[in-house]
Amino acid sequence: MDSEAFNKFDNDSDSSDEDYFLFVARLSDLTVAELRGARGNPEAQKQVLCLYYKLGLRANLSKGELIDFLAVSSPTILDLAEYTDEEGDALMRFSDCLTDEEIAKA
Repeated sequence: MDSEAFNKFDNDSDSSDEDYFLFVARLSDLTVAELRGARGNPEAQKQVLCLYYKLGLRANLSKGELIDFLAVSSPTILDLAEYTDEEGDALMRFSDCLTDEEIAKA
């Protein structure tokens, strides 16, 4: 999926299953790369999570879907970013505290 299609993707439109999976794959790849670079930096991790949620919610994915990709369905984004279980748990506790305002500012 090219950048233009990624930025215009809307899960509520007549998008195909293929487009959905391509969007999720690109969002996941982007987030994995950013989380790897943010390891050990809570402020950077917060920004990565906010952007992840902002892009996903803008495309009309549910927060439940986004949490599932991030930390539930294997391989998770956290697994792919090579976060330990302890690091992942800490990140998810942090994720739970993000406000809609923080996400919108990303």
